Amino acid sequence: MGVVSSMSTAISGLEANGQALGVITDNIVNANTTGFKASRSEFQNILAETGAGGIQVGRGAGLAGVTNILNQGSITHTDRPTDLAISGNGFFVLKGDALGQTYTRDGSFRFDKDGFLVNLNGYRVQAYEATPGGQITGKMTDIRIPYNTIAAKASERVQVHLNLDARTAVGAPLDLVKPEESAQFNTGIQVFDSVGNARPLTMYYNKTSENVWEFHAMTDGANLMDGVPGEQSVVIQGTLSFDPNGRLESVQQNIVNSNFVGAIPDQNLYLDFGDPTDQLGTGEKGTTQYGSKSAMFRNVQDGWAAGVLTDTSIDADGMVSGIYTNGQNRTLGQLGVARFESTERLSKMGDNQFRESVLSGQPLIGKPNTNGRGIVMTKSLEQSNVDLAHEFVQMIKAQRGFQASAKGVTTANEMLDEVVNIKSR
Repeated sequence: MGVVSSMSTAISGLEANGQALGVITDNIVNANTTGFKASRSEFQNILAETGAGGIQVGRGAGLAGVTNILNQGSITHTDRPTDLAISGNGFFVLKGDALGQTYTRDGSFRFDKDGFLVNLNGYRVQAYEATPGGQITGKMTDIRIPYNTIAAKASERVQVHLNLDARTAVGAPLDLVKPEESAQFNTGIQVFDSVGNARPLTMYYNKTSENVWEFHAMTDGANLMDGVPGEQSVVIQGTLSFDPNGRLESVQQNIVNSNFVGAIPDQNLYLDFGDPTDQLGTGEKGTTQYGSKSAMFRNVQDGWAAGVLTDTSIDADGMVSGIYTNGQNRTLGQLGVARFESTERLSKMGDNQFRESVLSGQPLIGKPNTNGRGIVMTKSLEQSNVDLAHEFVQMIKAQRGFQASAKGVTTANEMLDEVVNIKSR
């Protein structure tokens, strides 16, 4: 009988709109959940019967599925260096014991007591491993901060770029006993030995002939194995020659004594004064002899002391770097970002995490900012993409649909009452 079936049709409307209200409510209560992605109810009609003459009668509506809405949420700035957000397509990759490998847009990460970068539930963030030399490999692993001391590196090359005043008169050679009194110009530099001890050197310059200067790099004898404490000892000596235009023409230098106390003897040291013309250089990009006051403007050496980790940083390409007390930066890894062919078909697992499904396809994991993957933003978090105004409108529609379906049930019931009462009339 049509009246009875219409009651069943109305009940399907009650069920469908009730389920839709559940989806809407879930969106609303997660409006402030970091990285949350809203969902949408998808309905389909039910065609249950084809009568005489090909007349088709629908039998209600059903919830066909719930679609994830994965559009970008707004990104807000924070003060925590381990707060991360992805601007664009992709998910952070997590791995844990309970759910295995999962994916998230929630970048509320932190370092645990063992130095692993984890989310709020302790799932470890996955990244491409870095070699000790800082090269990124293709191996995905847990990102971990090594709280160990990095070894010292002995100085090998020291850039010493300066201008020597061309107006200086030719003088006597340097008195090695009283260098401070006999030098026409001097300045200080610093090098590191093989165990990371800083060794101060003083550079003395004297103009010995027209366009020719001698230099001596000296240190206190206490720094050298066979030196005399309190007396200056020569470490490196040499000459600088210039052309009439003040350009560096040639450099001659030799190591006199680089046997620093407690370090590997005969340390190889080279003073880089620039690009002399006898080596096909311009003679103008380093040390020069112009008619202006003698002054040093560059002093850079390639050694360092031992150091321990003090801070970390993550750039837009997901590079995780360690910052050490000796001023060195070491690459520790590069965050992996996963994308899917059908992101809307990912399965929600709770705790702001997704898992791949048969319909989503397998994850395509790669480096940030490559092949359509988004960039990583540090000190930032992606907010929920829920639009509260839209959800309230949908709530009203679901409520009205539920009320109308309920009215269909009561109307069908009244019609059945009329049928039952026919006999009594």
